[in-house]
Amino acid sequence: MMESILQEKRISFKEFEKKIYQFVCGLGQEIARTMLENYDDHLAKTRDRKEYRDKGKRTTTVKTLFGEVTYERRVYQTKTEEGERAYIYLLDSEMQMEKIGLISTNLAEQILQTVTEAPYRSTAEIITNTCGQSISHGGVWEMVQKLGEKISKEEAHAVKEMNADQAKGTKEIPVLFEEMDGVWLNMQGKAHEKAKKHEMKVFTMYEGWDGLFVVQTTWRNYYTDAKMMNSLRQ
Repeated sequence: MMESILQEKRISFKEFEKKIYQFVCGLGQEIARTMLENYDDHLAKTRDRKEYRDKGKRTTTVKTLFGEVTYERRVYQTKTEEGERAYIYLLDSEMQMEKIGLISTNLAEQILQTVTEAPYRSTAEIITNTCGQSISHGGVWEMVQKLGEKISKEEAHAVKEMNADQAKGTKEIPVLFEEMDGVWLNMQGKAHEKAKKHEMKVFTMYEGWDGLFVVQTTWRNYYTDAKMMNSLRQ
């Protein structure tokens, strides 16, 4: 890399910085690939061979904070508690690799943090320039939708557990303060031609005050009816 830089007659520090960054990202991708595949080999050797039947390797790619990492890991055939056939990647399970599509949790969090402060197109440019990653504004939009669907399913499951008296709350407090309101938003696009405005319901919960500031605050906002809003609030 140094030779390629020196061969250029003139290079600004800005370009120099970019080249170093690209090199380090590439190095990180190679290190990640090697470590993931080595750990997968270790799991293959130490697994319960009676429970997990090796069905060969599969190639996959994960988009990370330092670029795309393409690697191979084994898929295993096993059985569920009901005795049904199932397939599992031990590497994913052992490393708790929760992803949004092919996007790692860390990158997804970075995208979400950015998209709350900038439009989709600007978010895509920021992530592309700072995360060794190439993503379009459409890709950012799609990831946000997938995460929203995942959160909606988790919340619907929590409501179902509450209605069945199976709630998993772990904290009790003497008083919980709540405030609720609605904000009407102008909608764009052909899908909203019949209803140009939608109400976004907003509520906050907090446990009290510390001087002039509320403490232990939780904010939520939803596009849903009042009945579902109340269930989610509870």
